[in-house]
Amino acid sequence: MAISSLTNVGVATNDTNASSSSSASQLAQNFDTFLTLLTTQLKNQDPTSPMESDKFTDQLSQFAQVEQGIQSNKNLENLLAMQSQQRQLSALSYVGAQIEAVGDTNWLAEGGELQYKYNVSPEVPRLQLQVQDQDGKTIYSEELTDVSGLQSFTWDGKNNNGVAQDAGAYTLVLNPMAANGDTFKDEEGNPASMAIGIIGNVDSVDIDDSDIYLRIGDVAVPFSTLTNVKLGANSTDTETGTDDSPGSDEQDAAA
Repeated sequence: MAISSLTNVGVATNDTNASSSSSASQLAQNFDTFLTLLTTQLKNQDPTSPMESDKFTDQLSQFAQVEQGIQSNKNLENLLAMQSQQRQLSALSYVGAQIEAVGDTNWLAEGGELQYKYNVSPEVPRLQLQVQDQDGKTIYSEELTDVSGLQSFTWDGKNNNGVAQDAGAYTLVLNPMAANGDTFKDEEGNPASMAIGIIGNVDSVDIDDSDIYLRIGDVAVPFSTLTNVKLGANSTDTETGTDDSPGSDEQDAAA
């Protein structure tokens, strides 16, 4: 079931502040205990050898420093929570946008078509391309011989007999092949490297405590996998991948 994009915006704030609240509560208990012990000690101290005031003053100062540290941590946590909320709310602007993302599964609407991008090792001579349904059944397949460089593939939503398929999630599967039809392996016996990306329009946004998901039909696309966004017909493309981001090499290849 889809998570409401608005209901859960504030969830992270409560969870984030839990650590500081617990630390503050523990400090308050320790401070009360300290004051009780100090008062008892002052009442029962030896009049001929009273406690030096600088000792408990130092202890009071230490408590104050700890309290200030906890408050600073709480302020930082609130700041991070506000940034997270802002990021979540900004994600709502992606509804209706066309996105490209790393992934192999896309959502086919009734009577629609699907768009993919892929990139395989340049030394691969042949490629078997398959479209599979949610049960792993191959719905459409073809063999290609020109597979060098970044490629685009648009599936019209029909099987090899020309019969239109039902709406649903469909996965693009690539099988690199050698010239003789066997599974391709390089000179060292390693399989071909490849990357797949999907293209689609965002229907809604799901937000939870761990990530933001842009939904294309019933396919949830993690926000972190985006490689390109087109917010409107008159807007320019926005590249979301960076060289320092995790998986950026794969994203660049899929884009």
